[in-house]
Amino acid sequence: MLAITYSADCTVLRRTLTALIAGGLLVAWLHFFGITGFFVAWILIGLLLIHEWVRGEKLPLFSRAVLTLLTVCIWGAAFWAWALKAAVIGFLLSALWGLRRKSPELAWRWLLLNLHAILIIGVGWGAIGWILHKPYSLERTLAFLSMTWVADIMAYIGGRWLGRRPILPQISPKKTVEGLIFSVIGTALWGRWAMQWVGNIEGIPPEIVGGIVALTAFIGDAYQSAWKRLHHLKDSGRLLPGHGGIWDRVDSLIWVAGAWYFLS
Repeated sequence: MLAITYSADCTVLRRTLTALIAGGLLVAWLHFFGITGFFVAWILIGLLLIHEWVRGEKLPLFSRAVLTLLTVCIWGAAFWAWALKAAVIGFLLSALWGLRRKSPELAWRWLLLNLHAILIIGVGWGAIGWILHKPYSLERTLAFLSMTWVADIMAYIGGRWLGRRPILPQISPKKTVEGLIFSVIGTALWGRWAMQWVGNIEGIPPEIVGGIVALTAFIGDAYQSAWKRLHHLKDSGRLLPGHGGIWDRVDSLIWVAGAWYFLS
C-alpha cells in the first residue's frame, strides 16, 4: 500500500512539475515573440501531434507523408481558399490510392484515416490558429486555453470528490457523471470571465459557451482514451513526463477549438 501511494505521489509530482515548466516556457515564448512566436509554436506542436497520431497507427512512411501534407493543408484552409482546394484534391487522390488496394478492409481503413485527419487534427488544430490569430494577444490566448484547462481540472476534482457513477466504464473507468456535471458548472462560471478576453460568440451567453466547452472537452478526452485503447497504448507519446505525449495534452483542446470555429 505504501509503495502504491508513493508511486501515485511521484506521478502527481512529475505531472505538476512538467505542467509548470512547460506552461512557463510557453508563456515566456509567446510573451517575447508575439504573434510570430505563436504561429511557430502552433506549427511545431501541430506537427508533433500528427507524428504521434501516425506513429500510433503504425503507418508506412509514404502514408505518413501524405496524411501530414493533407492535414497541414487543412490548417491553411482556415486562412486561404487555395489550401482548402488542395486539401479536397489531396483527400480525393489519397482516397483513390487507398481504394485501388486489393483488400476492401485496407481501403476503408485508409479512407477513414483521411477523414480522421481532416475532422479532428486538421479542423481542430487549424481552428486554434484561426481563432487566436486575429486579434492576437497573450491574454486572449491564455483566456481561451484556460477554459479547456478549467474543464479538465473541474472534471478531475469533481470525479475525485464526488464521483460515484462511471459514465464510460469500457473506455475510461475514472470518468464519472458527477465529474462531468462539476466540469460543466465550473467552466460555465469561468466562461463568464474568460469571454471578456476572448470575445463573445454572437447570440450565445458566455455561461452557455462555457458549458459547451466542458461537454466538448469531455468528448475529446473520451475519444482519445478510446483511440489509445484501440491501439493498446497507455499514452500517445513520451515527450512530457507524467503527462504522456502532445496529443494527451491537447485532446480536449482540438475538439473545443473545432466546436468554437463552427459556433463562430
